[in-house]
Amino acid sequence: MDGARPRPADVVAALVAAGLTLTIGYQGPLLPILLAAALPVVWMRRAPLTVAWIAAGAAVALPVLCVLAPSVVPPLDDVLVWPPSCAFGVYAATRFAAGRHRRVLRWLPVITLAVAVLLLAEWPAAAPLVLRTEVVIALAALYGLYEEVRTRLDRALDERAERVERERLAGEIHDVVTHRVSRMVLQAGALAAATADDRSRAAAEELRATAFEALEELRHMVALLRRGNGEGFDLGLPLPDLRSLISGFACAGVPVELVVTGTPVPVSGAVGRTAYRVVQEALSNVCDHAPGADARVEVRYLPGIVRISVTNTPPDKAAPMLDQEDAGGLHDVRQWVELARGTLKAGPVADGGFHVEAVLPTSPP
Repeated sequence: MDGARPRPADVVAALVAAGLTLTIGYQGPLLPILLAAALPVVWMRRAPLTVAWIAAGAAVALPVLCVLAPSVVPPLDDVLVWPPSCAFGVYAATRFAAGRHRRVLRWLPVITLAVAVLLLAEWPAAAPLVLRTEVVIALAALYGLYEEVRTRLDRALDERAERVERERLAGEIHDVVTHRVSRMVLQAGALAAATADDRSRAAAEELRATAFEALEELRHMVALLRRGNGEGFDLGLPLPDLRSLISGFACAGVPVELVVTGTPVPVSGAVGRTAYRVVQEALSNVCDHAPGADARVEVRYLPGIVRISVTNTPPDKAAPMLDQEDAGGLHDVRQWVELARGTLKAGPVADGGFHVEAVLPTSPP
C-alpha cells in the first residue's frame, strides 16, 4: 500500500465516479446507492477491499431493482458502464491489496462484480452495457496488477541497490581502517619487544590488545553486512548463512534440503569461505550434471570440526558420471579445503547419485 492518506489522484477518481453517476441521470433509490459506491473511492489506498466490495454491492443493485422497481431503472442501452465506480473498485483491489492473504481475497469482490453485471444479460437491450462493463473490469484488473508488480519490482531493485552500496561502503571502510589499525598492532608489538622498561612494555601490550580487539570488531561488523554471499566472512562467526545460496539453486530448478545439526561455533574466515565454496560448487555440479536430481546439504558441528556434505539423488535423464577428481571445479575446491587444513571426499554413491563431503576445523588456524 503506497500510503494511508488520500492523494490528489484519489480525490479526482472519486469525483469522476460521482460525476458520471450524476451525469447519467439516475433517479429514485439508485442515485444514493451509486453515490455511496463512488465517494469511498477516495480511500482506495487505505481500504482497497472495502472500496471493491462497495462497488460489487452497487453492481448487485441494478438487477435487483430491475425486478422489484423497473420504473426507476434507466434505459440500459444509455448506461455507459455499471456501476460507474466499478473500474476504480477493481483497480483498488488489484493494485493496493498487498499481503499474501489479501492478494487472494481481492479477487472475491472482483468476481462478484463481474457476475452481478452478467445477470443484466437477461434484460432486453442490456448486451452493450454488459460487454462494455466486463471489458472495463478486465482492463482495470490488468492495469492494477501491472502497477502492483511494477511497484514491487522497483522496491526490490532499490533495496538491492541500497544493499550493494552499503556493502561497498563497508568494504572501503574495512580496507582503510584495517590497514591503519594493523600498522598500530604491528608497531605496538615491535615496541613491546624492543623496550626494556616493564611499564612501557605493558602499555605497548595493552595498546596492541586494544587495537587487535578493534580490528576484530570491525571485521565482525563487515562480515554481518556481507553474510549470505560468501564474501567478507572473517573470524568470530559461525558458518555463512547458506539459505540465500540454496534459494538461488532452488529457483534454478534444483530442489535442495538444508539440515544443520549440532551447536554452531565460531570459525575462521578461511573455513567460512571454504565451506561456502564447497556447497556452491557441489550444487553447481548437480545443476549441470544431474538434471532432475534432488540435493541435500547437511552441516554438522562436531567437537573441533564441522562436516559439510552435499548429496544428490540420481538424475532423471542419462548424464555423464562425475569423476571423483574431475567433478567440475572440485579439484580447485580440494585445494581450498587443504589450505583451510581440512579434507575433502567426492565420488558417486551406490544408488547412482553423487556425494561431496568436506571436514574443516572450527578452531582458528
